[in-house]
Amino acid sequence: MSPPPRVLFNKNFNVTSAQIRALEGSPYEVWASHSDPHHGMLTAAPHTLTEPKGLLGEDYVAWLLDTCAAHGISLLLPGKERERLASHAQAFAAQGTRVIVPASEETQRHLERKDEFLRGWDEGILPIPQWRAFHTLEEFDAARAALQQSGVRLCMKPARGIYASGFRVLTEQPDPRSFLGGELYQLSMHSARELLSVGEWPTMLLMHTLEGAERSVDCVAWQGRLIRAVVRRKGPHGQVIEDRPDLVAAAENIAAKYGLSAVFNFQTKDQRGHAHLLEINARASGGLRYSMAAGINFPRLLLDAATGTLDWDHLPPVQTGLHVAEDKVVRAWTP
Repeated sequence: MSPPPRVLFNKNFNVTSAQIRALEGSPYEVWASHSDPHHGMLTAAPHTLTEPKGLLGEDYVAWLLDTCAAHGISLLLPGKERERLASHAQAFAAQGTRVIVPASEETQRHLERKDEFLRGWDEGILPIPQWRAFHTLEEFDAARAALQQSGVRLCMKPARGIYASGFRVLTEQPDPRSFLGGELYQLSMHSARELLSVGEWPTMLLMHTLEGAERSVDCVAWQGRLIRAVVRRKGPHGQVIEDRPDLVAAAENIAAKYGLSAVFNFQTKDQRGHAHLLEINARASGGLRYSMAAGINFPRLLLDAATGTLDWDHLPPVQTGLHVAEDKVVRAWTP
C-alpha cells in the first residue's frame, strides 16, 4: 500500500488554518511551514517546518525546492511567492512535487493589478462600477470631476491590496458621528486631498460606491472548470448562504476565462438590485471558513481534482439558506 500524498501549505495568512483543519481524516498527509514557529498554521497542521526569516524571491524558491525534495512533498499549495512559483512549476515537477497554482504568473499578476484587471474585464459576465485610476492629487481631482454624480458617493482604494487595506468611502464633509462611532472606512474629501498632496502615490482607484448588499463568492475550480461555488451575503450579525444561480454562472465564466485551478474568490455589491463585480482574488478569502459551513470542503475538492480522484458526477451539494456566524474559541496549551 502506497503512503498518502504529502501536501505542504507554505507560509500564508492565518485563515489558512481552516483549510488545514478541513483536511483532517482525508487521504492526505498535511504539512505546513511558516517563519513564525507559533503561527496558527503550524498549530493546525500535524507536520510542520520552520521557514527561514526574511527569505524572498528566487532565494525563497530555491529553499522551498530543496525542502520539498528533502521531505518528499507531493503537492505544494503556495501562499508566499505564489505568483513566482507558477514559473518554477517544471523544476518542482522534475523532483516529484506538483505545484498547485491558480494560473500562470502573468495571469495571477494581472488579477492582482486591479486597474489592469478592470480595463480588461468582460462586462458581459458582470457589470463593474465606474472608476478611474490616479497617482497624484491633480489626477484625483480630475477623476473626481469625471465620476461625480448626484446621489452617488465615491470611494478610493489601492490598485493592489488585500483585506480592504487603504479602502475609504469619501464624504463631502467630516462626520464626527462616524469618527466617534468607530467607523474605519470613511474619510472626508478634504482629508483625502490633504493626504494625496504629499506627492505621487502608487496606482490608486477612485470608484462609484455601490450602496447595496455585499456578497463574497468562494469558489474552487480545476483547469478552468468550476467545481463548486458558495455565495455569502454579508450582514451586521453574520452571513447568509444564498442560492444565486446567476452568481454561480458568473463563477463558471470567471474560472473558464482565466483557466483557474484554485480556491479563489470574487466580491460583488448591488447597485439598483443588480450585482456588480468589485474584484477577483486568485486565493482563498479570509471568510472561506463561513462557506465551508455550507458543506463544501474546498481544499479537499481541489486536491482530489489535482490527483485525479475527484468524482465530478457526485459533487457535494451546497447547503443554502444557512445563517452563519463565528463563535470564537480561546485555546491554551503547554509548549
